[in-house]
Amino acid sequence: MKFWESQGMASRGARRRLRIPRPALAAAAVALAAGAVAVFCTELFTVTTVRFHGCASVPKDSLETVRIGFTGSNLVTLRTGWASERLAALPEVESVRFVRRPFHTVECRLVKREPVALLVAGSVREVDREGVVLPARAGRGDIDLPLITGIAERAVAKESGRRSLARALEVLRLIRAEGVSPAGQVSEIHVDGEDIDLVWTGTGTLIRLGRDEYASRVRKLKAIGTVLLDREGNPEIIDLRFDRQVIIR
Repeated sequence: MKFWESQGMASRGARRRLRIPRPALAAAAVALAAGAVAVFCTELFTVTTVRFHGCASVPKDSLETVRIGFTGSNLVTLRTGWASERLAALPEVESVRFVRRPFHTVECRLVKREPVALLVAGSVREVDREGVVLPARAGRGDIDLPLITGIAERAVAKESGRRSLARALEVLRLIRAEGVSPAGQVSEIHVDGEDIDLVWTGTGTLIRLGRDEYASRVRKLKAIGTVLLDREGNPEIIDLRFDRQVIIR
């Protein structure tokens, strides 16, 4: 056999395709059709049960609307987007996730917002780390949380009030990041115009942070605060607003 003849035979062999027997194709088609019928044309995947988790404070009418909307739907083709938007719009809900369970169940898992401070503005309301004011029904009543004061009630819903609250929460975040426990040591974060002051628990010491560079000033507070505030004869004021000096009175 000549070289080019052997090459031609190899090429023809390489071009051969796998052929599936027609009976096997027919059986696969029948199986797919049966599966489609079971999913879409029977009650095998009909939603009959909707379970909710983490929703103790969520209004019952909101949950009932979701339950009614899901019940009787097909579990496979169920659309949950509208329900996620409805529940996520509630101020105490941080996230929503739906899980399908064979063959008739949908689980709704809600994550609640956790309060990190108490906003004193007309009344006392809990706020989370993002500055969302939690409704009274979702509150924990935790009196150990630090207070945020100095923001007028009428300003809470305005851009100026939201900016002030965000600055106070940023200071609180920095205090925690530096290992200064706000629940045990900082009792109040006071917003005075553009300035922010802290009040130390127990001693009543006023700590002036100023209006910017909060990260460096919180680090400075950590460096000197433990020594100054744990000794007898606590200072009335610690002024950290200046770059190269600390004023203590």
